Amino acid sequence: MVGILSTGLKKRGHLVKVVTPRIRFMEFKFSTIPFRRWNHYDVVHLHGPTPFLSDFMFARSKVPIVYTHHAEICWISDGLSKIYRKFHNLLAKKAQAVIVHSHDYAQLFKKMGNVSVVRVPPPFSPPKDINIKSKGDPFTVLYVGQFRPFKGIDVLIKTARLLRDVNFFLVGDGYLKSKLMQMSKGLSNVKFFGNLSDEELIDLYRRSHVICLPSINTTEAYGLVLIEGALFGCVPVATNLLGVRENISLLKGLLFEPKSYYSLAEKIRMLFNDRKLWIELAERSQAAAVDYASKYTVDYYVNTHEEIFRVVSHKT
Repeated sequence: MVGILSTGLKKRGHLVKVVTPRIRFMEFKFSTIPFRRWNHYDVVHLHGPTPFLSDFMFARSKVPIVYTHHAEICWISDGLSKIYRKFHNLLAKKAQAVIVHSHDYAQLFKKMGNVSVVRVPPPFSPPKDINIKSKGDPFTVLYVGQFRPFKGIDVLIKTARLLRDVNFFLVGDGYLKSKLMQMSKGLSNVKFFGNLSDEELIDLYRRSHVICLPSINTTEAYGLVLIEGALFGCVPVATNLLGVRENISLLKGLLFEPKSYYSLAEKIRMLFNDRKLWIELAERSQAAAVDYASKYTVDYYVNTHEEIFRVVSHKT
């Protein structure tokens, strides 16, 4: 999304500099970004939370901040996470505007006082010529994303143990990948893929019947991959989490209980056993995703951000 926004703003004549942390160790990121001087810019667009980089940025920046809040992160333990989230949201009041992806998350900032809270759904472009009924066997569940603890890929692997007649394709990379591959040893219905080209990934979407997001906590806040999968005729199946459930409702997909591979297996088995139902749900989800993509275009995304930045920069 940052790339789309940066490219769009540059095409409109704006000066844009994208800076990201270069050092990462497991779930921790390290950078000098908060300690740099940004006085020659009109607006800083901050993405977070990234403990404690985004917090230092709020505390130190003298430039107006537009803050995109991506998730209510779960970090180290539930207790510490709750303390950190309260601390972070308190600092977020220093922003001139807060951007979120869902109504669920907009509610988290309803007590922000004079801070403007704007829902800006991410953009998508619908693919062409996707024939759902042409998808054949074997029945395939697709995961696309990072291999990190909150993603719940172990839940998907445990589900695969219960559904040996269903294929599970896991696409992505991350420091947990080798551990997860070891966990799936002996499961012929589980296949891992690294970073694929766009054409290779599209081929997997075209072949798959379900796009699954098995995340276990609110570090997963929306699930862009669910929209992408639905556009290609995959039934979206995801965990019942804040933000994610709103996306699933929009796409008319299916929810299962967090961390419950039995609950997930039940949803997949239902679709596997009743192909007529699967086609009905796949067509319904695809139609909802196409409607979404026609409304929330790249132009809409760039236009909305440009207007937010313009208002914020003129306030100071």
